[in-house]
Amino acid sequence: MRILILGTNYSAKAFYNLFKKDENNIVFSTISNTDFYVDLKEIQDIVEFCEANDINLVLIIDEEFINSGLQEILSSKNISAFSPSIEAIGICTSKTTAKKFMYKNKIKTPKFLIAEKPQIALEYFKQAATPQVIKPDNHSYQECSLACETLSSAQKIINNFFNSGNKKILIEDYIEGKNISIWVLSDGYSAKIIGKSAKYHNDIAYFDPEFIDENLENKIYNEIIMPTIQGLSNQDEEYIGILGFDIIQSYDNECYLLSYNSFFDDINVDFYIKGYDINWAEVFDSVIIGDVFLKYQFKPKNEYMITIRQDEEIKFLSAKTKTNLKRYLKELEFDLEELKEAQKKWKY
Repeated sequence: MRILILGTNYSAKAFYNLFKKDENNIVFSTISNTDFYVDLKEIQDIVEFCEANDINLVLIIDEEFINSGLQEILSSKNISAFSPSIEAIGICTSKTTAKKFMYKNKIKTPKFLIAEKPQIALEYFKQAATPQVIKPDNHSYQECSLACETLSSAQKIINNFFNSGNKKILIEDYIEGKNISIWVLSDGYSAKIIGKSAKYHNDIAYFDPEFIDENLENKIYNEIIMPTIQGLSNQDEEYIGILGFDIIQSYDNECYLLSYNSFFDDINVDFYIKGYDINWAEVFDSVIIGDVFLKYQFKPKNEYMITIRQDEEIKFLSAKTKTNLKRYLKELEFDLEELKEAQKKWKY
């Protein structure tokens, strides 16, 4: 298979390394210092490259390319491109668009305000119960979302977001609880859960069947996932591809949707590459064709998995038992203080 990967983040590099292991694949990418690096930025250049090199699959990870309508252009030329459409991606690239969508479709989410001016945001903060979480609209700033308790710190954060080019920001209630990531494959009308993890500060993610039992999974599927898929379909914006859900589970077991992701995030991607025995190139192609739910089952090789990010390194560990995973963690040459804090947060 001849594959082109458009993206430069950790997830793009992970899939590049996975696909190039198959000697039957030729993998081109926009990742520098790779074997078949291509400097492609303009849409027409990408189209011409795909046609000239008989590309079988384009994996579009960079949201800028998705927002450019590249998937639709490639599909119109019978080039298989794996990514949601420009219409469907809006809930992933804009936090305020996502919040409006959740509200419209009665999906539980923390109480919020969308502010287009700093003074409106500050007035709301003065009257709201603290802490409040302040988020820029742009999805690329996700890690900069900050919980705030004082007016002075809120004012600084709000001004910084507006001064950095955001035309609007989001303020929402802070919900104490456990952050959960759920990932699904969607054909536009239905969805299949392919994995779930607890997450801490985008630095630690943990697979554990005890964290998310069958009852909680069904609750999330019926009250969050399917209302999202159906809501988009009702708007003629069918979401086809991988869709991630960032959820907070409060300590009274209520689930609140925080945001959406258009592809595996960096702290979760190793679960699906290293923890599953699946030919992902074939899966992506099956999603495009529309028969993925008939052909594939998504079951991890081990029940317990963890990823830990420190500096630029993300370490993946897996085990069949929790005891073995704890033993592997003790052998890991990482500072595990943050993991201890995560375990307190998760009540683990």
